[in-house]
Amino acid sequence: MVNVKSKIIGLIGLLLTVTIVFVCSYQIYLNVGHVHNYFSPKLTSVIAAEDASDGWKPIIFDGKDSIEYDSIFWHKAITNGANSDRNVLLRVKDAKGDIVIEEFQVSPGTSKHLDHLNNDTKYFFEIKAEEGQFILNAT
Repeated sequence: MVNVKSKIIGLIGLLLTVTIVFVCSYQIYLNVGHVHNYFSPKLTSVIAAEDASDGWKPIIFDGKDSIEYDSIFWHKAITNGANSDRNVLLRVKDAKGDIVIEEFQVSPGTSKHLDHLNNDTKYFFEIKAEEGQFILNAT
């Protein structure tokens, strides 16, 4: 009888400990910026194109002029936010200025996967768009 009670108390203690560890870990993931950015990397750029020009313009993501996929958690995708005004044309260059991915179109609310990009390499994104506001996310 005592043996069964101690097993039940031990099992309850184990479940309680696992639950506390899980909840605390999830709260750390949600609320600690460095941890969240490591496991769910995302860079954002808000672009207000004032004139429809035929030239390519560099994209600045969160103050950075390039993206380096330095974690296994990157999805290597670019998303044109659903609230963007219209389609955008994008292209990707490497540090030497060579075009790695030719121009491609991304419609509002859709993503384009960039599986051909390598890890630990700097890439520069450029945009060609008509007049409007665009929200681009690199994940």
